[in-house]
Order: sequence, then structure tokens, then C-alpha cells
Amino acid sequence: MADKFTDNILTPSLEIIRNDTRIKRFYFFPGLISVIFVSVLLVYQVVYTYVVLLGSEDEAFQLLLSLFHTSYITPLLISGFVFIISYIILLPIFEGALIGYLHKKDDGMASRSDAIGFGIYRFYALFEFNNIFGMFKLASILNGFLFSLRYLGIEYLSGLSIFFFIAFLFSIILNILIAYAKYEVVLEDAGVFEAIGTSSQIALLNIKTTLRLYVLMFAMNIKVIINFTIFLIFPIFAAFLAGVLSSQLFTTIAFTVLGGIFLFFILLLGYLAAVLDIFTTSMWYRAYLEGKKKTGELKK
Repeated sequence: MADKFTDNILTPSLEIIRNDTRIKRFYFFPGLISVIFVSVLLVYQVVYTYVVLLGSEDEAFQLLLSLFHTSYITPLLISGFVFIISYIILLPIFEGALIGYLHKKDDGMASRSDAIGFGIYRFYALFEFNNIFGMFKLASILNGFLFSLRYLGIEYLSGLSIFFFIAFLFSIILNILIAYAKYEVVLEDAGVFEAIGTSSQIALLNIKTTLRLYVLMFAMNIKVIINFTIFLIFPIFAAFLAGVLSSQLFTTIAFTVLGGIFLFFILLLGYLAAVLDIFTTSMWYRAYLEGKKKTGELKK
């Protein structure tokens, strides 16, 4: 007996990432900015929490003040502002565009310009959805835990761990129920809460497929750990080199090589993030179509 999950969901999604180079180039930029944003945020939370728990806030504050007196601060602030605005605006557009592209591709009419139009048209609904439910993502819960630990203190570690573990379990249930909401928002022009109702119905009627996909998605969160590790290790290694190298020439060469390697890893992580996002979105999209058939049959 054929496995419907493999035939209808997994295999077509693998075919897309193997054969459609256009969509991988198209989705590279949102994959890249997503990797940078989440990784930098996690590194900041971990490092700052470590500084606070060690009682080294004064030294860290002095270091930040010294940075403000350098010529780098203005372009750094401008770049950071532009990057954050790009992340907030472009990510929902590209999410909608990817769903629209996959839908049109099934009809044999895939076009990147039409897909972008799809994403722009449904921007506000996806932006609203991401803002409401983004806090229930794994990275958001981890950020919340580190933020709370930093301001309440290490003595609250046990209580905070229990609270955020319960929040984590709740987020699993919620994410399962809202898994198909984005597709309903984009493809059916539904409002956020209307889409959540439809998504919950599809998830419950299609529970086996939904759980299989969710477990697979959860396993793919290993990419967050890999991204975090790379973004944490390179600055530490750079600081180490700055402390041990006395020659200006060797320091310049070392930082140039290190910067080149770091840039290579960022681009590689961005590409891998784009491929994984396309793969996972395609699988959820196809599971959504299967679920819509079931809900349609139920209404009849």
C-alpha cells in the first residue's frame, strides 16, 4: 500500500528543492536575513545574561560607551535600523510570495513577479499573524526565558524553568492547531482568526499527517543551534586573536581571513535556511491541500 505522506507531500517537496533553482535564488535573501536576525538576537541574550549573572554589568557598560565614541557607531546604528525594518517588512511579503508561488506552480503558472504581488497583497494579514503568534516559536520562548532570568536573577532559575517548560508545551499544542493558518490567509483571503479556526479543523481531521510534519519541523530546529554556535564562536575567536597577536600586519591578515570565513558561513547558512524554508513550506502547503479536501468532504 502506497504511503500517501511520502507520495503526496514528501516526494513533491523534495522535487521542488532539487529541480527548481529559481525559487532557491528567489528565497535566498529572506533566508539570509532570518538567520542573521534570530542568531544575533540569541547571541545577545545569552552573552548579556551571562554578563548580568557574573555581575560584570559595569565593564560591559563601559565597553558600550567606548563604542559610542568611535567612528563606527553611526553606520552601525543605521545598518541595524535598516536591517530590522527589512526583516519586519520583507519577511511576511516573501512568506506570502512563497506560498503563492507553490500554488501557481501546481497550476503550471509559476512566476516570481506574480508571487511577490501575492505576498504584498496579503502582507498585512501575515504581518498581523506573525506578531500575534511569533512569541510562541521556540526561539522566542528561549529569548523570553533568558530575558526573565537576567532581570529576576539566578535564584529564580527553578521557577522560571517550570513556567517556561509549561509555556513550551502550550506552544507545541498551539503551533499544531495554527499550522495551516498562513495558507488559509494567503490562498483563501481569510482573516487571521477565521484562518485559525479553519487551520484547527484541518489539523484535527488530519492529525496523523500534522503530527508527522510537526515532529519533522521540530527536528529541523537544530539549525537554530548551529546558527547560534557559529555566530557566537567567531566573535569570541576574533577577541582572542586581538589579545594574542601583537603585529599589526598579522592582526590584519588574521581578521581578513576570519572575516572571509565568517562571511562564507553566513552565506551558506542563508542558503540552507532558504532551502529548508522552501522544503517545509511546500510540505505544509501540500498537507493543507489534503486537509482542505477532507474538510470539504465533511461538509458534504
